[in-house]
Amino acid sequence: MIAPMKKYSFLVFHREYEDFLLKLRELGMVHIVEREGSVTDEVSRQLQEAGQLNRLIRSLESRGLPSASKGMDANPEEIYAEINEILHQQSVLNQQLVQIRKETAEVMPWGDFSEDLIKRLHDAGVKIRLFMASQRTWMPELNADYDIFEINSIAGIVYFALVDTGNPLPAMDAEEVKIPKHSLSGLEHRRQEAAAALASYEARLDDIAASGTDILKAYRNRLLQDAELEKAINNALPEAGDKLQILEGWIPAENTDVINHFLDKEDVFYLIESPVPGDSVPILLKNKGFASKFEVLGELYSLPSYKELDLTPFFAPFYTIFFGFCLGDAGYGLLMILATLFAKRKVADAMKPIVTLVTYLGIATLVFGFISGTFFGINLYESGLPGYRNLQAMFVANDTNINDVLFALSLILGGIQIVFGMVLKAVNENIQFGFKYALGTIGWIILLVGLATVYGFSSLAGVPMAELKPWLYAVLATGGILVLFLNSPGKSIFMNFGLGLWNSYNMITGVLGDLLSYIRLFALGISSAILGFVFNSLALSVGTSIIGIFFMVIILVIGHSINLFMAGLGSFVHPMRLTFVEFYKNSGFEGGGRKYQPFRKLT
Repeated sequence: MIAPMKKYSFLVFHREYEDFLLKLRELGMVHIVEREGSVTDEVSRQLQEAGQLNRLIRSLESRGLPSASKGMDANPEEIYAEINEILHQQSVLNQQLVQIRKETAEVMPWGDFSEDLIKRLHDAGVKIRLFMASQRTWMPELNADYDIFEINSIAGIVYFALVDTGNPLPAMDAEEVKIPKHSLSGLEHRRQEAAAALASYEARLDDIAASGTDILKAYRNRLLQDAELEKAINNALPEAGDKLQILEGWIPAENTDVINHFLDKEDVFYLIESPVPGDSVPILLKNKGFASKFEVLGELYSLPSYKELDLTPFFAPFYTIFFGFCLGDAGYGLLMILATLFAKRKVADAMKPIVTLVTYLGIATLVFGFISGTFFGINLYESGLPGYRNLQAMFVANDTNINDVLFALSLILGGIQIVFGMVLKAVNENIQFGFKYALGTIGWIILLVGLATVYGFSSLAGVPMAELKPWLYAVLATGGILVLFLNSPGKSIFMNFGLGLWNSYNMITGVLGDLLSYIRLFALGISSAILGFVFNSLALSVGTSIIGIFFMVIILVIGHSINLFMAGLGSFVHPMRLTFVEFYKNSGFEGGGRKYQPFRKLT
């Protein structure tokens, strides 16, 4: 759900304004309304530097080194400057290594030579020239008649040197090459120096990661805190000849007693208002338990607007089911559960909701894995296990199989979510605009649910259609009137009818396309099972000898790791796509809400 908000307007004497802001920051409850021009050049600089620091901190944390207490009195600005200098030098050295590798490849055919000897020969007037010739045009007899020395022959190319004594050159089909600036040994020496310098820089970064990460975090938070304070100062509206400062902010309604007590104690004049249409109200989600873990997924798309329903608790069960459907392997689900149970004791408190979310998804995967009969790529329906043996016999007797059941189930789940989304849309329209604005949506719900019910009684229960016709006509009449004539309150009957026909075309084609999108649940689940089966078959094909078992284990571990990663990625993305496209669209979700970010201390 979305936490109710109250709008506060504070009236503060200008000399007391900054002190008031510092106390308000200590309270950490007010989301300040930003005005145009509050982000000055100095604020932009601080925010940009904080962003750069954030990237550096993530880079240091990725080294996985434990934090140490030493060096905690170091200057954060000096550490920041040193890291930037190290990164610059590393970039220069990496470019040098690329150039060295390129030069080494060019010098390699000529072998190692003495740079000093070449220089002394040149100083003595002896000029050495290098040539390349095709093996087909190369004339070995030139070695006897001229001061020519064959150096190497690689891939049909002959590399040779000629001592230029000033006499005319022999007639030969060859390309002259410049003498390399560096020898192989010289290039190797330069490479080692660059690699050693890189290693020393890496060691220094490890030291900073261990002893300076916390310092940089405090520095980043201080920059953000100073930037927010500067913005808060600039967000005030001066009145009475700049003697008074008016500041506006949003506060969760549940915190009004605390903020009122603080303001009365500070003897600050304030006004309290409820949100009105047109207000840009910040959004604070207040879900509990199971649904709260899915807020992070909803924020990846958009927060709801203040007057909308928070769809998090409504899409959370569907997303969990869809994830399990897509991954659909009991072995993978068991691994996820065990991994999260271990990780929950190791990760920071901020990451524990994510770990719990993965646990829920692992449980869903385990359940759907047993339903689909897949355990690390093993088909349990063909395993002869008692329960699966009976189910397989039942499927054979009814001329079907588990894949047909899963295919139908994916469409059924899709239909349920689409209709459920429409119900939420009707509720949303009723809350925001009034019941009459929800009648068109209610008409479509009646049509879809009613027609599906009639079809179910006719096809599955065997009720004759003649007995169901009165119900069919009632559904069509009721839904048709609502859809065609009551879809747009305030418009003429002819306008409503025209809009109803157009909306009917869009709805029919849209719902059909949306429903077919849910087939991806079945497709992803079966593709994961097939790939697991392929890796199992490949592992079993290497034999049962000691060496065969060794390679079998390697194939199984690597193969199922690849399958778990690929299938897990698809199982994360595609249910999210079904949520944010099909479900959000059918529920009339608009979004665009801004997250509640209170003015508070970070250090």
